[in-house]
Amino acid sequence: MSGAMRIFSLISAALILLVHIFSAHGGIYRQIQCKKRNGRCEVECLSFEVKIGGCRAELTPFCCKKKGNK
Repeated sequence: MSGAMRIFSLISAALILLVHIFSAHGGIYRQIQCKKRNGRCEVECLSFEVKIGGCRAELTPFCCKKKGNK
């Protein structure tokens, strides 16, 4: 019984690692899109900036860009 539990826990850990690896690809793509829109990835947008999208869910969730003068 303990051998089956070990195998199950190893497979579960491997699946969790794979999910994290493949979800990082989407974050890199969002960072590139933010740069194309002349934005920058930050934890919070400053008062003179506007949120134009998202970068990554963990460290830098917002894509910020300076507000344009109208």
